[in-house]
Amino acid sequence: MAIIFSGTKCAICGQILRGKPCDNREYVATSHFIGDRFHHLWRFSDAAMHKQCFMNWEHRKEFVQLFNETVGKQISVNGVSFHMAEDGDIIRRE
Repeated sequence: MAIIFSGTKCAICGQILRGKPCDNREYVATSHFIGDRFHHLWRFSDAAMHKQCFMNWEHRKEFVQLFNETVGKQISVNGVSFHMAEDGDIIRRE
């Protein structure tokens, strides 16, 4: 998961994230899942974004689809996988 600390900037708008970093309702954040550094969405992988910026982002649907095609197909040894909803929430599936 992206590390969010005081001064972290939104990967979309570039403004500092405000509020409580642990409040997942205000932010969308992922772990690093795009391996190709030349992919146009690479810099948004392992990054944090304001939830509102994410919801209005022109690449949101493509990003969600790519996350689910990459991370969503991985199943851990204990049978857990993760799925990103359209609003950026990451849902644990067993």
